[in-house]
Amino acid sequence: MTHRLRAQSKQRNMKRMEARTRCAASVAVVIALLGAGCSAGSDASRTTEPSDASGAWEAPSEPTTYSEQVDIGGRSLHMECWGDAVAGEPTVLLIAGQGPPLSYWAPMARQFAAESHHLCAYDRAGVGSSDPPPESSRTTADQVADLIALLDGARLEEPVVVVAHSRGSLPAVGLVAQAAERVAGIVLVDPHTPRLSTAQRAALPAESPDESPEVAEERRYLDEVMFDPAQDAEHLLLAECDEEIAALLDEPGPIFGELPVIVLESPPLPYLAGLPPEYHEVTLAAISDGHREFAAESTRGIVVAVDDTGHDIHVDRPDVVIDAIREVIAG
Repeated sequence: MTHRLRAQSKQRNMKRMEARTRCAASVAVVIALLGAGCSAGSDASRTTEPSDASGAWEAPSEPTTYSEQVDIGGRSLHMECWGDAVAGEPTVLLIAGQGPPLSYWAPMARQFAAESHHLCAYDRAGVGSSDPPPESSRTTADQVADLIALLDGARLEEPVVVVAHSRGSLPAVGLVAQAAERVAGIVLVDPHTPRLSTAQRAALPAESPDESPEVAEERRYLDEVMFDPAQDAEHLLLAECDEEIAALLDEPGPIFGELPVIVLESPPLPYLAGLPPEYHEVTLAAISDGHREFAAESTRGIVVAVDDTGHDIHVDRPDVVIDAIREVIAG
């Protein structure tokens, strides 16, 4: 288990997180404070204040909830929705990170749907109640194809507002790159950044027989797990997923164009003894830079540092995520 996974395990008393997906991103501690400006959208930033209720507030009423198996061409993805479709307002499409089923969105989704909004989430291939993937190995391109097929079959109010957590941010970026007309805006919730593992591999010390267990585990994750499609139910080649989105980010012009984009960033986790301090610093910088890079892919992108939360901001601070969705819907 990598640095960030171990630290969060202690912090949340073993509460379920994205299984092993944080790959390189999960190894790292996230910077909560934004550095001075970047380019384009990342010049704008905000910091949230801790909520007196720690993000746990009562929904005014229980919204309508329904679920369905959406056919995507010979197999199905499980989708659940909260609230009724609202004329003239986009559906909010929630994309989970690697591993968790859609149910981890439910508390936040019910709260926002109770205010007369429509939100839907889906289980990715092989997760929850969705059919397993047909391929023995998959990449972000396959996830995007599934996502487009889901939109084709689900009859949502489009263009949708996409809210993506952690590694769910990669197919979200891929969706906009391939079908921008189907997206009205984006909220990235503590997103995984695709350049992180490359930076970490370069910073990892040379292999040594007396290296710490933490360094050995880090090396195994970066050099083995990320290239093993059997590491999760979705059969993802994590390293190739990162490479595909990094290549999109390298293309000229902003991927998100003029779409409103809000990147929510969690506070840093403590340094984990056993890892070299230099490696820790490289990890922090790569994640911070990656969040700013996402924001800079829009002329209207900002990064918001969120207090009083762990990686699962939608669980710990649903109020912040809901405010971000409201802002994006308002355009």
